[in-house]
Amino acid sequence: MQHLADVEVYSVRTLREALELLSSVKGLRVIAGGTDLIVQLKTGVVPKTNLLDVSRVDELRYVRFEDGILRIGALTTFMEIYRSELVRRHAPLLAEAAFTVGSFQIMNKGTIGGNIVNASPAADSLPPLYALNAELKIVGPRGERFVRIQDFYKGYKKLDLMADELVAEVRIRPPGEGYVGHFFKHGLRRGDAIAVVNGAVLLRLSPEGIVRDARVALGAVAPTVVRSPSSERVLVGSRLSPEVMWRAAEAVVNDISPIDDVRGSAAYRRELSVNYVFMTLYRIARETGVVA
Repeated sequence: MQHLADVEVYSVRTLREALELLSSVKGLRVIAGGTDLIVQLKTGVVPKTNLLDVSRVDELRYVRFEDGILRIGALTTFMEIYRSELVRRHAPLLAEAAFTVGSFQIMNKGTIGGNIVNASPAADSLPPLYALNAELKIVGPRGERFVRIQDFYKGYKKLDLMADELVAEVRIRPPGEGYVGHFFKHGLRRGDAIAVVNGAVLLRLSPEGIVRDARVALGAVAPTVVRSPSSERVLVGSRLSPEVMWRAAEAVVNDISPIDDVRGSAAYRRELSVNYVFMTLYRIARETGVVA
């Protein structure tokens, strides 16, 4: 464990100040809630470096629905996301995930922007964001740009983010009528645990119970969160019968590459992935009346 007494912290109140410092002071690491970064700095997982504290940049803390798009500021905490009526109405998958990220203390400190930039493949916000086809607004000295969440990750902890840029906003276009989905997570404890496997399933069903669109995303089973096109292909055009749900669940193993670590073996993660996808599909089928 290393001390952080010699780390210099720059504190700002506006986005403009933050971007000016990122451009002029080399090697700064951005910190907001600090629920991941402080632990990583103390344990040496992240090299010790000076910090840019953006936690008081209130212009990046909001939930809005404008022009058909749910907009969530990067400094919005998971407690604020969980409690937001706008999120519950337009992106209930994300509200479900927000309630699982940790204790109430973590939910009140951890921010969605920090969870995204920390880039853990086990991050609880990411499978819902993948399933919802979320987009990130990134700002920097060259202006702003928009990146699909799937394109933001270039590999394990590798981001499409320059040293002088910040993730400012998460943008979600609600999927619309007929969509139903759920988030799932398996940890080593009932609460406040890093996921061994997590994921999200989002389906659009016809009145007859035929799957018209399917989005299956899994975390903690590859260097980044992944969608499962193999599972989605089984589902689209089919009715949610038990046979189809099992085939779709078993197909996820074609798209994941889990490893052995302290939380579980690769084989355990593969089995969990299949079982949780099936259970989530079955839950959706029960809720929509497709199966009794």
